[in-house]
Amino acid sequence: MTPDPRRWLVLIVLASSLLLIAMDATLLNVALPTLAADLAPSSAELLWIVDAYGLVLAGLLVAMAGLGDRIGRRRLLSAGLVVFAGASLLAALAASPAQLIAARVLLGVGGAMIMPSTLSVLRSVFLDERERTVAIGVWTAVAAGGFALGPIVGGTLLEVADWPWLFAVQIPVLAVAFVAVRLVVPESRDPRPGPWDGPGVLLSVAGMLALVWGVKELGKDGLTTTGLAAMAGGLALLAAFVVRQARSRTPLVDVRLFLHRRFATASAAVLFTFFALGALLLLLTQFLQLVQGHSPLEAGLRLLPLAIAAAVGAPLTDVLVRRAGMRAAVGGAFALIAGALGALATLDADTSYAFVGVAFVAIGLGAGVAATAGSAAIMGSAPPERAGGAAAVQETAFELGGALGVAVLGSVMAALYREAIGVLPALPDDAAAVARDGLTGAAQVAADLGEPGGQALMATASAAFVEGLGTTVLIGAAVMALVALTALATMPGRTPQGAASVRSDADVDGPPDAGERLGSGSRGSHR
Repeated sequence: MTPDPRRWLVLIVLASSLLLIAMDATLLNVALPTLAADLAPSSAELLWIVDAYGLVLAGLLVAMAGLGDRIGRRRLLSAGLVVFAGASLLAALAASPAQLIAARVLLGVGGAMIMPSTLSVLRSVFLDERERTVAIGVWTAVAAGGFALGPIVGGTLLEVADWPWLFAVQIPVLAVAFVAVRLVVPESRDPRPGPWDGPGVLLSVAGMLALVWGVKELGKDGLTTTGLAAMAGGLALLAAFVVRQARSRTPLVDVRLFLHRRFATASAAVLFTFFALGALLLLLTQFLQLVQGHSPLEAGLRLLPLAIAAAVGAPLTDVLVRRAGMRAAVGGAFALIAGALGALATLDADTSYAFVGVAFVAIGLGAGVAATAGSAAIMGSAPPERAGGAAAVQETAFELGGALGVAVLGSVMAALYREAIGVLPALPDDAAAVARDGLTGAAQVAADLGEPGGQALMATASAAFVEGLGTTVLIGAAVMALVALTALATMPGRTPQGAASVRSDADVDGPPDAGERLGSGSRGSHR
């Protein structure tokens, strides 16, 4: 089949559209102190402002990928850009935490319409395996780089404007992207999509929402019945979704693919990469601003090595996998992240940036390699007409990883901070509650107190934050080390087919139908 002559131009347009979606996951991180002073959210509301976007996006990716397969991926991408622009306007106009959370939810809906469309179209226009590997490497570099660039762009804008402009400036960019998509991107869809599974969509969305809400409740209030019940309910709903998809002849996600060792491990690699990045970027931007006293721009620029390293690591992945093998590349990448996080567990207010910068470079390189290798293995598993389902798995791992990272490690951090800061008897009860809610709340109370009481409060709160941060980052390092060991134990070794190949002799441990499906990456049709 003749490749699309405009495929590289298509890649540029799609990568540009993706960049905004990836940046929005972390764009607000450096704006949290300013936003907290303006809207006065509670710590739970602050976490929802950060996390609602990624959570809703992750919950809807499967549904939107299936919708794109049916109505056309370019059509869904175009509609998503319109929704995203409208949601950006609502976010810019938000006057309360509830309004901003609602706008972030709508941004997640628009993002869920855009993300699977970008990757699905790439799968349908890049038919050559080597070219597809390069294209997916670029896609992953943009995704990981945008994730890390969010705080940098946010910090730059906050130097000259207030936080609503973080959303307002996106609207003209989205308008240009919409025109480019309509002019350049070809339409594609599944020629035999099957019926729409409405109950399956509801099960997946409700399950993810309940699971992450339960995690947040446990982080806020400890082992409560409400939090445990929400988590259990979420897991039950997701289990019901898996059972339903396994029994369906036309599933939204072919869950049988997860019986295949390499596919399952690749999906986990993507999820845990962004699990680490999501929490890291949230917590360390607060550390750089509120503990070490940097401005939003200065804090953002200090994250630049992470973004650059991720962008460098992604396109180098194919060469690395061909020379060292998938097992060594992915396992080594996660070991590098684990080591860097372990080093960051020793942070204190006086830690030099040289130390932090080196750790950021290591984390960026590891994330770029792990995410790209996982993405290529996932997307190489599906024929073009089923690209939406594979894209949904890849991007759900991306966004759910980031959302769970913020929810799990953010909740752990909040609990450790409250334990370390104590009861604050010198403050009125309402002010003490705000200060104990989180470091941004303490900064707000300190600003109201003035000197010297405010300075003393910030010293106490910063010490509590640093203490909690060390433990939280160490937990993240332990998780990454466990993932590294799992990758070394389960992923295939060297294969001449490289990062994108999923048809190696080491991959025949799945059932016959799954193996046959994974081996069909070059078959199928598109239009």
